Amino acid sequence: QISPADDKAIRRILKDQETAWNKHDMNAFTKAFRDDAQGINVVGMYWQGKAELSKHLTDFHATFLKNCQEYLEEVQVHSIGKGYAMAVNIWKVDAFTGPGGVEIPACRHRSTVVLAKGADGWQVVHFHNTTIDEAALKGASAQPPQK
Repeated sequence: QISPADDKAIRRILKDQETAWNKHDMNAFTKAFRDDAQGINVVGMYWQGKAELSKHLTDFHATFLKNCQEYLEEVQVHSIGKGYAMAVNIWKVDAFTGPGGVEIPACRHRSTVVLAKGADGWQVVHFHNTTIDEAALKGASAQPPQK
């Protein structure tokens, strides 16, 4: 069970990340990342370590993400064991021009963020983002089809 204070602290980290993303300040974005954090972006790129994450995100925000804004739409925080939590979030993402001039339309991403609570409070240890397929989501049934 996540205490109200822990829930608030985790939501604050995510809100601070939203602010940092929209200012294109990846040092601030990764401030709450543990040194051994890992991340997977929407196209499957995998980074290990806070320094590597910050470097790649900084490079992206200096180029094709320099005008891209993201806004938290939904945050769900769950305990996954003593001292660990998972936040499942939905981000609204502006359209942008990707590498090679590919136009990426406005969309929503669902992210999973795993956090650990240490002496310095909550820190991100892993994240994974994926683009929500809105058409598939609208057509999805709450229950799997019966055979």
